[in-house]
Amino acid sequence: MKWYDIFSNFYDSSLEKLYSESRKRAIELLDLKSGQTLIDIACGTGANFKHIKATNTDLEVFGTDFSEGMLRKGQANIDNNNWKNTTLFQADARELTPSFVKEQINKDPNFDRIICVLGLSVIPDWEQVLDKMLDLLTENGKIVIVDVFAEKRNFNTWLVEKFAKADLNREIWQTLEKKTSNFHYEYLPVKERKVGGKLFVAVGMKK
Repeated sequence: MKWYDIFSNFYDSSLEKLYSESRKRAIELLDLKSGQTLIDIACGTGANFKHIKATNTDLEVFGTDFSEGMLRKGQANIDNNNWKNTTLFQADARELTPSFVKEQINKDPNFDRIICVLGLSVIPDWEQVLDKMLDLLTENGKIVIVDVFAEKRNFNTWLVEKFAKADLNREIWQTLEKKTSNFHYEYLPVKERKVGGKLFVAVGMKK
C-alpha cells in the first residue's frame, strides 16, 4: 500500500470533485438513524465522513484502511472538523473478523451500517472480505457498496486500473445480491471515461 500512502497527498484534491455527489447518494441510501454505529471500510482520507456527519451527527463512526498515509489524512480531517465519535484504525481488510475488530475498537463489533466506496475493486480476495463485512453487520443491518465495473474495457479502464491498482472486472454487485436481502442497485451519474467503467452503488440488508 506504499502507493496509497503517496496517493493520500493528492487524493482529495484530484478526485473528490468527481466522486462527491456519488458519496452523497451512497450516504442517502444508508438511511442513517440516531444512535447507530457505522464502519467505513477502505475509508481512505475520510471523504465519506463529511457527508455522514451532514446527514446525522448522532452516530458512532469507525473507519479502517490499510494505508497509513490515508489514515493520517483522515485523522487530520477529523481533527480539523472536530468530528466527535469518529475513530480510525489500521487493518488489512482480510483480517476484519469480529474478534480482531473488537481488539481495535474496544467494544463489540456489531455495526448497524457498513459502507465501502472504491474499496472492493482494489482489495485482494474481495469476496472473502465481503463475507467478513457481512459478519460485522447486525441483523437487518445495511451495507452500501460503491465501485466501478468495466462492461466494455478501453484505454481508460487500463489507465484507472494501473493508477488505482484496481481490477474493474469484478462483478461485485452480483455477489452482494446473492448474499443479502432487500437488494438495490443503480448506476451513478459519472462519465465512464473518467472512471474507467460504470460507477454503481449497491445496497443490501443482512439476511
